[in-house]
Amino acid sequence: MTAHVALTVLDTGYCIARSSFVARGTGWQEIRCHAPAFLIRHPERGAMLFDTGYAPRLLDAFAHWPDRLYKYATPTTLGMPALLQLERHGVTGGDVHTVIVSHLHADHVAGLHDYPRARFVIARAALALQQSVRGIDAVRRGILQRLFPADFAARAQAIDRLDGTPMPYLGATHDLFGDGSVQLVGLPGHARGQLGALVRTDRGPVLLCADGAWTSQAYREQRAPHPITALMQDDMGALSATLRALQSFATTRPEVTILPTHCPETLHWGRDP
Repeated sequence: MTAHVALTVLDTGYCIARSSFVARGTGWQEIRCHAPAFLIRHPERGAMLFDTGYAPRLLDAFAHWPDRLYKYATPTTLGMPALLQLERHGVTGGDVHTVIVSHLHADHVAGLHDYPRARFVIARAALALQQSVRGIDAVRRGILQRLFPADFAARAQAIDRLDGTPMPYLGATHDLFGDGSVQLVGLPGHARGQLGALVRTDRGPVLLCADGAWTSQAYREQRAPHPITALMQDDMGALSATLRALQSFATTRPEVTILPTHCPETLHWGRDP
């Protein structure tokens, strides 16, 4: 029998971008790209996170070269870190046993240090990249090494391959707990080894698609990011293929709510009663 989890969206701040950079052809107005973390509470296994969002350690990284280049590329306003928001839900940092790292970018991992007992679920390809890339090449990829605990690799549960029940158009999955509650799926293109998660919540199934699409409009209308963002994408061709797959998946599985991390609709979902 499939277990059901509780899902809570924790908004940790935002960066400023131009609309057409996020979804081509949508104008040049400034928009806020929020960076939520997602609290998942399993009825038997307890609290875990899908990404951590922003955290104050990001400002420490900005004080160093070349990490400060990231600050200029993505002007950032920090909100309340997920760690403090967890207290409202009766959860401490030590209670979080698992952090699913969708990908390595700073707006998804800035709070990793706040969870000293957590294992880090991550794609093997992403872990290999984190362990090897340094300096300006790392920052170009959105990776700030100071955000990763020194024992990151030792605490990582690296997913070598996805070979579980496939999702329509998105491909094979990995059942994280063997009970159908959290199924990982690959969403290539934006970042090396990017993972999404289909979670069976008490409000219906939800696909946390990370940056497989930056907004819901992007996959619904097939609006890829502007080519100027290509320098920070892993594979623009694969990114476009993932947008098409998400659109097809949404059509085939309309009962699933798709939540792109940076979409305003994601924050609204979190506020619904």
